[in-house]
Amino acid sequence: ITGSILSNVGLAISSVAAEKGWVYLAAEPLADALTWSQGNPWTFRLRTSTYMQAAMLAEQAAKTDAVKYATIAPNYAYGKDAVAAFKEVLTKLKPQVEFVGEQWPGLFKIDAGAEVQALERSKPDAIYNVTFGPDLAKFVREGTTRGLFEGRTVYGLLSGEPEYLEPLADEAPEGWVVTGYPWYDFTEKDGANKPFVDAYQAKFNESPKLGSLVGYMTAETVAAAIEKAGSTESDAIRMAFEGLNVSTPVGEITFREIDNQATMGAFVGKTMLKDGAGVMTDWTYLNGADYLPSDEEVSKLRPAE
Repeated sequence: ITGSILSNVGLAISSVAAEKGWVYLAAEPLADALTWSQGNPWTFRLRTSTYMQAAMLAEQAAKTDAVKYATIAPNYAYGKDAVAAFKEVLTKLKPQVEFVGEQWPGLFKIDAGAEVQALERSKPDAIYNVTFGPDLAKFVREGTTRGLFEGRTVYGLLSGEPEYLEPLADEAPEGWVVTGYPWYDFTEKDGANKPFVDAYQAKFNESPKLGSLVGYMTAETVAAAIEKAGSTESDAIRMAFEGLNVSTPVGEITFREIDNQATMGAFVGKTMLKDGAGVMTDWTYLNGADYLPSDEEVSKLRPAE
């Protein structure tokens, strides 16, 4: 099985896969529980996990003078994991930080005005945002109108992904530090990224989203697993996934044997307006393998098999 986007759905599929003995390649779900606290031998994750991306943003935040942070995240598995990971990593890197406010709007049910007021009352130096989709659009518009972002750096998980940045058009925020997908900025120096984007645009006559990249990498991964297994039997494919190496547009990735998490990285940069649209600038690609806990820590997080 492969597919699904929301983490709660991915966790449900993972549970069924473990019960039935089916291999599940979680392409988009990001919750850390998928490969750690609720991990099982049959579930493998392709995308850069919540912890990995939060750690990348925490690393950037630790370099600044900000001490007081407020967070806003959707109230379900992905949001909870994202805030916990950011807190954990940032506190290790900069022990003097304080978290002065937390907001937990329901997924796609945000009351942006109330959330912005609550964040403003906490008087943070910086804000960590995990909202996405229509919630992000409402939060950005209300926060901009009320001046919440003035003089504050916002760290946005996924906020630079075209899926969420493009709909904002000229209302996109500037100066946020985000994870995303700057497809429009690739050159020949960026390896296989540009050939993938060029081929995608030629075939579909539209610009790629991060989901386009993930979908392509999912197909590459399935093909590589079947080729390594030499079979389409479930157990053979499961064993093939352990330590599986896959060549992708972002470089070679590996599915780690210790937790079935792939080492796909993420693009981290700052948002800006260009020609009336939000884009990422000053970005870099960070290797996911560099943003995971030690094997010893992972062993404590994952159930014994």
